[in-house]
Amino acid sequence: MAIKVAVLFLTAIVPMKATVASASSWHPNVYTVGHDTGGYVIDYALKMRKMERSGRAIRFSGRCDSACTLFLALPEAKACVSRGAAFGFHLPSGSSAGDNRLAANFMLKTYPAWVRRWLAQNGGLTSQLKVMHFDYASRYLPECATVRNVRHPSSAGSQYAFADRD
Repeated sequence: MAIKVAVLFLTAIVPMKATVASASSWHPNVYTVGHDTGGYVIDYALKMRKMERSGRAIRFSGRCDSACTLFLALPEAKACVSRGAAFGFHLPSGSSAGDNRLAANFMLKTYPAWVRRWLAQNGGLTSQLKVMHFDYASRYLPECATVRNVRHPSSAGSQYAFADRD
Protein backbone atom coordinates (compact mmCIF):
# COMPACT_ATOMS: atom_id res chain seq x y z
CA MET A 1 0.00 0.00 0.00
CA ALA A 2 2.79 2.42 0.91
CA ILE A 3 4.51 1.80 -2.45
CA LYS A 4 1.28 2.52 -4.33
CA VAL A 5 0.92 5.81 -2.43
CA ALA A 6 4.55 6.67 -3.16
CA VAL A 7 4.09 5.85 -6.85
CA LEU A 8 1.01 8.08 -7.06
CA PHE A 9 2.83 10.87 -5.23
CA LEU A 10 5.85 10.60 -7.50
CA THR A 11 3.72 10.88 -10.64
CA ALA A 12 4.05 14.61 -11.00
CA ILE A 13 7.00 15.61 -8.90
CA VAL A 14 10.16 13.56 -9.24
CA PRO A 15 12.04 13.59 -12.52
CA MET A 16 15.44 11.92 -12.50
CA LYS A 17 16.44 13.23 -15.92
CA ALA A 18 13.97 14.39 -18.53
CA THR A 19 15.15 12.44 -21.55
CA VAL A 20 13.55 9.85 -23.75
CA ALA A 21 14.63 6.27 -23.19
CA SER A 22 16.16 4.53 -26.17
CA ALA A 23 15.35 0.88 -25.51
CA SER A 24 14.35 -1.38 -28.35
CA SER A 25 13.14 -4.92 -28.72
CA TRP A 26 15.25 -7.48 -30.56
CA HIS A 27 12.75 -10.27 -29.98
CA PRO A 28 8.96 -9.99 -29.55
CA ASN A 29 8.99 -11.18 -25.94
CA VAL A 30 12.32 -9.63 -24.90
CA TYR A 31 12.74 -5.98 -24.01
CA THR A 32 16.29 -4.80 -24.73
CA VAL A 33 17.69 -1.94 -22.68
CA GLY A 34 20.71 -0.10 -24.01
CA HIS A 35 21.78 3.54 -23.97
CA ASP A 36 18.87 4.49 -21.69
CA THR A 37 19.62 7.69 -19.77
CA GLY A 38 16.60 7.42 -17.51
CA GLY A 39 13.73 9.79 -16.92
CA TYR A 40 10.97 10.23 -14.37
CA VAL A 41 11.05 7.73 -11.51
CA ILE A 42 7.30 7.24 -11.76
CA ASP A 43 7.47 6.46 -15.48
CA TYR A 44 10.06 3.76 -14.92
CA ALA A 45 8.24 2.37 -11.88
CA LEU A 46 5.11 1.99 -14.01
CA LYS A 47 7.07 0.47 -16.93
CA MET A 48 8.70 -1.97 -14.54
CA ARG A 49 5.36 -3.07 -13.08
CA LYS A 50 3.87 -3.42 -16.58
CA MET A 51 6.83 -5.55 -17.69
CA GLU A 52 6.54 -7.67 -14.56
CA ARG A 53 2.86 -8.35 -15.24
CA SER A 54 3.50 -9.09 -18.94
CA GLY A 55 6.09 -11.77 -18.22
CA ARG A 56 8.45 -10.31 -20.84
CA ALA A 57 12.13 -10.96 -20.40
CA ILE A 58 14.61 -8.08 -20.21
CA ARG A 59 18.05 -7.92 -21.77
CA PHE A 60 20.54 -5.29 -20.53
CA SER A 61 22.92 -4.63 -23.44
CA GLY A 62 24.30 -1.12 -22.87
CA ARG A 63 24.02 1.79 -20.47
CA CYS A 64 21.05 1.89 -18.12
CA ASP A 65 21.29 5.04 -16.03
CA SER A 66 19.24 6.86 -13.46
CA ALA A 67 15.59 5.74 -13.22
CA CYS A 68 16.28 2.99 -15.81
CA THR A 69 18.05 1.07 -13.02
CA LEU A 70 14.63 0.27 -11.54
CA PHE A 71 14.46 -2.47 -14.20
CA LEU A 72 17.00 -4.36 -12.08
CA ALA A 73 14.10 -5.11 -9.72
CA LEU A 74 12.47 -7.33 -12.35
CA PRO A 75 12.62 -11.08 -11.64
CA GLU A 76 16.17 -12.34 -12.13
CA ALA A 77 14.84 -15.44 -13.93
CA LYS A 78 13.54 -13.11 -16.67
CA ALA A 79 16.68 -10.98 -17.04
CA CYS A 80 20.13 -11.24 -18.57
CA VAL A 81 23.10 -8.93 -18.90
CA SER A 82 25.45 -8.50 -21.87
CA ARG A 83 29.14 -7.71 -21.63
CA GLY A 84 28.58 -4.08 -22.67
CA ALA A 85 26.02 -3.40 -19.96
CA ALA A 86 26.59 -0.83 -17.20
CA PHE A 87 24.24 0.74 -14.68
CA GLY A 88 24.51 4.34 -13.49
CA PHE A 89 23.07 5.31 -10.11
CA HIS A 90 22.56 8.74 -8.51
CA LEU A 91 20.20 10.52 -6.16
CA PRO A 92 16.94 11.59 -7.79
CA SER A 93 16.61 15.31 -8.39
CA GLY A 94 13.15 16.80 -8.32
CA SER A 95 11.30 19.83 -7.09
CA SER A 96 12.33 19.60 -3.42
CA ALA A 97 14.64 17.79 -1.01
CA GLY A 98 11.63 15.97 0.48
CA ASP A 99 10.51 14.72 -2.92
CA ASN A 100 14.04 13.57 -3.69
CA ARG A 101 14.20 11.62 -0.42
CA LEU A 102 10.84 10.01 -1.18
CA ALA A 103 12.01 8.95 -4.64
CA ALA A 104 15.35 7.67 -3.32
CA ASN A 105 13.59 5.64 -0.59
CA PHE A 106 11.23 4.17 -3.17
CA MET A 107 14.13 3.15 -5.41
CA LEU A 108 16.14 1.64 -2.56
CA LYS A 109 13.14 -0.38 -1.37
CA THR A 110 12.50 -1.56 -4.93
CA TYR A 111 16.04 -2.67 -5.83
CA PRO A 112 17.01 -6.28 -5.10
CA ALA A 113 19.35 -6.88 -2.15
CA TRP A 114 22.43 -7.31 -4.36
CA VAL A 115 21.95 -3.84 -5.86
CA ARG A 116 21.38 -2.26 -2.43
CA ARG A 117 24.53 -4.00 -1.20
CA TRP A 118 26.57 -2.64 -4.12
CA LEU A 119 25.23 0.85 -3.50
CA ALA A 120 26.08 0.65 0.21
CA GLN A 121 29.62 -0.54 -0.62
CA ASN A 122 30.01 2.40 -3.01
CA GLY A 123 28.78 5.20 -0.76
CA GLY A 124 25.03 5.02 -1.42
CA LEU A 125 22.99 7.22 -3.71
CA THR A 126 24.59 10.65 -4.07
CA SER A 127 24.49 13.43 -6.62
CA GLN A 128 27.56 11.87 -8.27
CA LEU A 129 26.92 9.13 -10.84
CA LYS A 130 28.22 5.72 -9.71
CA VAL A 131 28.54 3.02 -12.34
CA MET A 132 28.05 -0.71 -11.78
CA HIS A 133 29.70 -2.68 -14.57
CA PHE A 134 28.96 -6.04 -16.17
CA ASP A 135 31.53 -7.86 -13.99
CA TYR A 136 29.49 -7.20 -10.84
CA ALA A 137 26.00 -7.46 -12.35
CA SER A 138 26.82 -10.80 -13.98
CA ARG A 139 27.35 -12.33 -10.52
CA TYR A 140 23.58 -12.00 -10.01
CA LEU A 141 22.12 -11.97 -13.53
CA PRO A 142 22.96 -14.55 -16.20
CA GLU A 143 25.00 -13.43 -19.14
CA CYS A 144 22.90 -12.99 -22.28
CA ALA A 145 23.53 -15.39 -25.09
CA THR A 146 20.54 -15.86 -27.34
CA VAL A 147 16.85 -16.25 -26.82
CA ARG A 148 15.11 -19.12 -28.48
CA ASN A 149 11.46 -19.82 -29.01
CA VAL A 150 11.16 -23.02 -26.98
CA ARG A 151 9.74 -24.21 -23.71
CA HIS A 152 12.42 -24.72 -21.11
CA PRO A 153 12.09 -26.01 -17.53
CA SER A 154 13.94 -22.99 -16.10
CA SER A 155 11.64 -20.52 -17.84
CA ALA A 156 8.80 -21.07 -15.34
CA GLY A 157 6.21 -21.53 -18.06
CA SER A 158 7.47 -18.75 -20.28
CA GLN A 159 7.42 -19.37 -24.01
CA TYR A 160 10.96 -17.95 -24.28
CA ALA A 161 14.08 -19.02 -22.40
CA PHE A 162 17.57 -17.63 -22.32
CA ALA A 163 20.07 -20.02 -23.83
CA ASP A 164 22.91 -21.21 -21.67
CA ARG A 165 26.19 -19.31 -21.73
CA ASP A 166 28.60 -20.33 -24.45
